[in-house]
Amino acid sequence: MRDSPRTLDTSRRSLRERWRMSIYLARFEWHLEGFLRIKERKTAISSLRKELLADPRDISVTVRALGPPAALAARWAKEGTLRPLWSIGIIAVGVVLFVYCGLLLSFAAGLLAAVKNSGIAEAHARYLFVDVSASSNADGIGIGWTSQGALLIVPAVIIIGTFIVGARLWRIGSSMPHKRTSA
Repeated sequence: MRDSPRTLDTSRRSLRERWRMSIYLARFEWHLEGFLRIKERKTAISSLRKELLADPRDISVTVRALGPPAALAARWAKEGTLRPLWSIGIIAVGVVLFVYCGLLLSFAAGLLAAVKNSGIAEAHARYLFVDVSASSNADGIGIGWTSQGALLIVPAVIIIGTFIVGARLWRIGSSMPHKRTSA
């Protein structure tokens, strides 16, 4: 960056440059989440945005000079203490729940296909503690599932486990200041 940056109006940047800058800042903030609290992150993003706007060079050149957002976030962080990554935990939970529901529906559809092809009227099977049933007759076809709470317990266990691993919740203990006792 320059020593005496001149401020630029964002309207003087092209749409492509503003888009590129916004993407870079979003990725930078995402990586900063592991190091800084939200107030400190907002200050860092605001400061970097001002520097990017003040730089007269093309945004592509400026961003390339800054390096990858992860490396810049690591340099920006004052201390190396890692904090939990809440957004990563939430994204991981969403992906895993989507996969779980997709697999449950695929299992039910496969059971229905087996019922239709075998000529039997109805079949029952179990998928991760959930009773799945499929039926096919002259009136129509149907799938369904029942359980004694497993339909809620299994996703809850998946959500909690995935969130803990995705957010790396154990970092809370390592990021808290510890009281030292002198002997």
